[in-house]
Amino acid sequence: MWDPYQPPGTTPATLLPQDPSFQLGSGQWAGTMQKFLQEVRLDYLWMPGSGATEIGMNDIGLSATFALPLFYNAQTPLLVTPGFMIHCWSGPETLLGPPPPADLPGQTYDAYLDAAWNPQPTPTFGAELNFRIGVGADFKKVTTRSLRFTGKGLAVLNLSPSFQLKGGMIYYDRVHLKLLPAGGVVWTPTQDWRFDIVFPYPRITKRLNSVGTTEWWLYFAGSYPNGGAWTIKRADEADPAIAGQIDLVDYTDMRVAAGLEFKAINNVRGFVESGVAFERQLHYRSDLPDVFYANVSVFLHAGLAY
Repeated sequence: MWDPYQPPGTTPATLLPQDPSFQLGSGQWAGTMQKFLQEVRLDYLWMPGSGATEIGMNDIGLSATFALPLFYNAQTPLLVTPGFMIHCWSGPETLLGPPPPADLPGQTYDAYLDAAWNPQPTPTFGAELNFRIGVGADFKKVTTRSLRFTGKGLAVLNLSPSFQLKGGMIYYDRVHLKLLPAGGVVWTPTQDWRFDIVFPYPRITKRLNSVGTTEWWLYFAGSYPNGGAWTIKRADEADPAIAGQIDLVDYTDMRVAAGLEFKAINNVRGFVESGVAFERQLHYRSDLPDVFYANVSVFLHAGLAY
């Protein structure tokens, strides 16, 4: 198939033009395939706080996303993401107060496997599907309650190239919150503006001037609920009814933030944002205490991916 005497610089024909391992379908070739390793991502969150009514946080997360072909469709692969997070806590310091006190260990951990799929069976109808299984604990003792199962199912209706409707449910598997409706509209009036008016994670994005080969975006976002749930060993100084026992604690808050994100030509992406966290609560499965409310706090969140 390749002529060794063709003029120099002429692109040779492929040696195996009909090789089925390189052909995805009629008219589709391996050039349309997704990369197997989509990204490696590092995240960091800092929220100051220490004292009787404070909760300080330092979160570090590392994950990698892999694309697996699903139903021979290279455009909407199954995205599988294993990840690990460390949560370092300071406060609340209420062990000397009236019982039952609220307490947290120095660290809790999350290990998870996430699967996401966004099928698009027709140009009009699509979906956003997600399922995650994980373990959340302080790792002093892992029980069946340490297992967390979460998921999301949204139907997507494309009314036009610039306007979408979304609606569905999100399952959180938390102590005080199990299921939450989700939905809204996504409007992209121009290439410079995007309005994701979708509960519970609204976001408005504005494209800024590029710097060299790097694109920059400014955004304003909100989110609820944040945090997670972990099995922990209650402090020995806690109420005698729970001292030293394994309990399930749930931290949650609401956040509003402003941030910058960028994407370079070498596929390096990242963001940095700052905002305010409020409605900060600790819920214990034992109901000891019933609910602990922490003060409002600022936070700094940054991430880098490649």
